[in-house]
Amino acid sequence: MLHASVRAALCAILVTALFAPLPAAAAVARPFDPATLAAPLDGPAGMRLLVRFSPDATRDDVLRALHTVGGAIQGTIGALGVTRVVLPGGANDAFGDGDAVAAYLARDPAVSSAELDATVHLDLTPNDAYYANDPYTGLGQWGIRKAFVDKAWDVVRGSPSVIVATIDTGIDPTHPELASAVLSGARFVAAPTTGCGTAANDDNGHGTHVAGIIGAAGNNGIGIAGVAYGVKILPVKTLDCEGSGSTGDVAQGITWAVDHGARIVNVSLGSTSNSTTMRNAVVYAAGKNVLVVAAAGNCGQVGGTCGSLNEVSYPGAYPEVLAVGATDVDDTRAFFSTQASYVGISAPGRKIVSTLPTYPSYLSTHGATQSYSALSGTSQAAPFVAGAAALVMSADPTLTAKQVSDRLKATADDLGTAGADSAFGAGRVNAFRAVTATSSTVSYGAIYDVSAIPTTATAGGSLAGSVKVTNTSSFTWASAGTSAIRLTSQWLDLSGNVLATGAKIALPNDVAAGASVTLPVVLAVPAGSGVRLLRFDLAQDNGPSFATKGVATGNVPVTVGSGAATTTATYTLTGAGPAFTIGTRTTVPVTLANTGTTTWIANGATPVHLSYHWLGATGALVTWEGERTSLASDVAPGATAVLGLAVTPPVVPGTYTLRIDLVQEGVSWFSGLGVPTRDLVVLVSSGLVASYTVGQPPTLLPGGRYALPVTIRNDGIATWNAAGPNPVHIAAHLSDFTGATVLWDGERTDLATDVAPGASVTSTVFVAAPLIAGGYRVRVDLVKEGVSWFSGLAVPPGDGLLSVAADFRAVLSSGPLTVSRASPFATVTITNASGATWTPGGAAPVAVAAHWLDAAGNVLVWDGPRTLIATPVAPAESVTIRASLGPVPDGATQVVIDVVADGLRWFGVGPARPVTLIP
Repeated sequence: MLHASVRAALCAILVTALFAPLPAAAAVARPFDPATLAAPLDGPAGMRLLVRFSPDATRDDVLRALHTVGGAIQGTIGALGVTRVVLPGGANDAFGDGDAVAAYLARDPAVSSAELDATVHLDLTPNDAYYANDPYTGLGQWGIRKAFVDKAWDVVRGSPSVIVATIDTGIDPTHPELASAVLSGARFVAAPTTGCGTAANDDNGHGTHVAGIIGAAGNNGIGIAGVAYGVKILPVKTLDCEGSGSTGDVAQGITWAVDHGARIVNVSLGSTSNSTTMRNAVVYAAGKNVLVVAAAGNCGQVGGTCGSLNEVSYPGAYPEVLAVGATDVDDTRAFFSTQASYVGISAPGRKIVSTLPTYPSYLSTHGATQSYSALSGTSQAAPFVAGAAALVMSADPTLTAKQVSDRLKATADDLGTAGADSAFGAGRVNAFRAVTATSSTVSYGAIYDVSAIPTTATAGGSLAGSVKVTNTSSFTWASAGTSAIRLTSQWLDLSGNVLATGAKIALPNDVAAGASVTLPVVLAVPAGSGVRLLRFDLAQDNGPSFATKGVATGNVPVTVGSGAATTTATYTLTGAGPAFTIGTRTTVPVTLANTGTTTWIANGATPVHLSYHWLGATGALVTWEGERTSLASDVAPGATAVLGLAVTPPVVPGTYTLRIDLVQEGVSWFSGLGVPTRDLVVLVSSGLVASYTVGQPPTLLPGGRYALPVTIRNDGIATWNAAGPNPVHIAAHLSDFTGATVLWDGERTDLATDVAPGASVTSTVFVAAPLIAGGYRVRVDLVKEGVSWFSGLAVPPGDGLLSVAADFRAVLSSGPLTVSRASPFATVTITNASGATWTPGGAAPVAVAAHWLDAAGNVLVWDGPRTLIATPVAPAESVTIRASLGPVPDGATQVVIDVVADGLRWFGVGPARPVTLIP
């Protein structure tokens, strides 16, 4: 205490000296930065406070306020104007509790507000009934199918221009599923739990699991696929190895992520503390047009970190946050998911398989497994919605954060009580509907600086210059993706007639609202002399031109002189027009004639390529940028060239116009210079027709899996490819007798070989019995991967009926057993006494296992190792199995060998059998 008093006295003397009165001319008022006083405490640290000092507080005022509570400044959260104050280890004793310390400090005139830097915890429910025994659930990525993410992938994949931040325990950056997606992140863990390290990577596992749900690499042959694979992930570590952190850490992590490019921030954690600082961080994100998605909480039942039923969880409860509840495999509310008015939407959150660190972590040493594991919680549901939001932003980057949130809720599948409710919010997220919904209205704006465009040119020549464009829209202009913004140009005569159209010019990078970009322009000048109007506009891919939204174009009057150079061509098709089948690339032979006066260059910066456009039956544009086919060599004036134009047809059958056109890259399409195209009206067929002969599946137990025999005939005109980029596979859909889909994407069966038109193939399709007993319709279907299900092309599927019965009856052999401790096995005969066939696969495969008992009948070991049946066992059939009994526990005198539908229930039919143990 003597030393502390001396330090306080010296500090007072120094402060007095530093703040001696200055001459009036030198007195300059400016805000004092508390960060300049940051220093470590002498002795052990205790609780922390989040303090906002008054704007007019001086250095002297700040020091005096700190002295009243014995605190020291640890750092600041600059974006929020918050100072983190740490107190000595026993400082709270004089005040009673942390909130009292904060309230006391808040009364100081130098302080605007003060609050306790409260503890936050993970929204994770790892103690699921089947979590430890079956970390890989047998359900696969059921949430992907349930929320129609697989359908959304047919429309859009994650864009690398969309950055999703995870405020969590960090990420394993070396995980093969995440390495290509992870950006350089940050760590904000002010006071880690004793024993936790200081590394920025994930030492818990929770953050890696969350990141995998969002953006694990897809279609790479291993592991899982993230909801928005292709996006970039920004890891912000705010929780230590035990999943503990503070509201100040979380607030600092959110603001850092916002300031480093995140468009979405996922917060799979929660606290009961309604922290002003954390709320301000969320408001800061909303003000920067960043969507914050958070877990709603796991207090749907009391226990663990939940002191009461449906305890409020922050930041999920803040109105600026999209709070996410969890759903189960049958679209019911997951039992742990908090029910509250702030729940905005729900998503799959139970038995979710995702990535875990490839090295030991807290979770992998507490029941989970390295590299991959299944976890449950609203922590898993939140990144599911964050991933869906990233898909929406990838499809339409012009949307604001609020528009994305509103769209997700508006397109969700309503569950529970009609309309929004406390259990599901707006409903379970539907990614397909979200990415295909109509965008909300946004404002378009641009200012063109065309001062660098020449005002004279030669007919038939080229014009080079640049256009500076300033973004005055309400959204960032995307440089890539399905909604990219491009600069367009047109030549007009003084009557407003369009003479030529230039090639679209891409942006070099995204352009934020208020920012500018300068684009180099090289344009072909149309024939004819006189004054022409060169008009610049912006156009959005799959969207409007800015001019149609009332935005003034950039106009330049150009005086065009006569010139000899001209660009013209003719196209001749060889033979009859080819047949087009969706998903099949077709070559169209075309003879080109250079009827102009300029040579077509095959290579270089602006080569000439042969290409095409697709127009619908009504003349509406379907595809503008067709595939390019290169010239074999330069084509001089008067010369001809024969090319095989590679054409990929539209993905929907129908009548189309194939418009053949040449393009000089970076300059113009020939049609934009007034050169007539060659149009060909064609029929695009699916070429995919099939008829099915489907066997009758037996009655199955819930969770069973059966190989159903099926014979399929190719009645179409296209060969079904067994391999390649778009192979044909066999699968089955399941629906209940109301017609509601229970399972859409069934397990795929490969074709053994290609199937030509008129040929048939006999194979099997795997039918997965639901976990709920009842009657179902099996619909055998074919799918041309990446193109369409055959049923989506109006090909009727092959239907059958499936009965699922919860009939768990069996008869097992009885009597005494002699068991070797060194090799604990027993031969047991089991008779299927039920009306359902047992199967060795599926979500609940049938197996035998042992319970060990002592002489009094007390259980010593309940869950013995499983011995699966090798083949299906029909009703009344028997099977003899050499069952593993597992290690024999001390004191064991009896064993019960029972049948189990693994992951679902024990049959409970095995008798207790006396055991004689031998070495």
